[in-house]
Amino acid sequence: MNLCGNMRSSEFVALFLPNIELCSSLEYLDICETGFSVQAMTQVLQLMPNLQHLDVSDTDADDDLLNVVSQSNTKLLYLAVGGCINISNAGIKRVVESCLQLQVVDIAECPFIDDYAFLEANNIKLEIDSERDTIH
Repeated sequence: MNLCGNMRSSEFVALFLPNIELCSSLEYLDICETGFSVQAMTQVLQLMPNLQHLDVSDTDADDDLLNVVSQSNTKLLYLAVGGCINISNAGIKRVVESCLQLQVVDIAECPFIDDYAFLEANNIKLEIDSERDTIH
């Protein structure tokens, strides 16, 4: 589901919270460039255990949100956090350690993330500034 830039936090929560079946079956969620609060994103992501593709690029996403992702969305294959200035190595490391199927992480324009978060990860394609590097 692509909601990139389309609604407010209250509308986002109102769309998903009453629809547990939708949440539990959703595999793709793109909420990049939205003004959703971390609280709203947290409320919804906790209800999406089958999520495989998550794009929160250019949002207020932070390490607390990534902690929720690491606990609730362990089936992730793709994670985009490009432009999220409140995310650090610690948040990314938690996701990489918990989401064992994760293949691609987009960290373009994330000033507090570097290769150290990925040193122990296998088979992760790291996207930085539109270039693709493979970390072994």
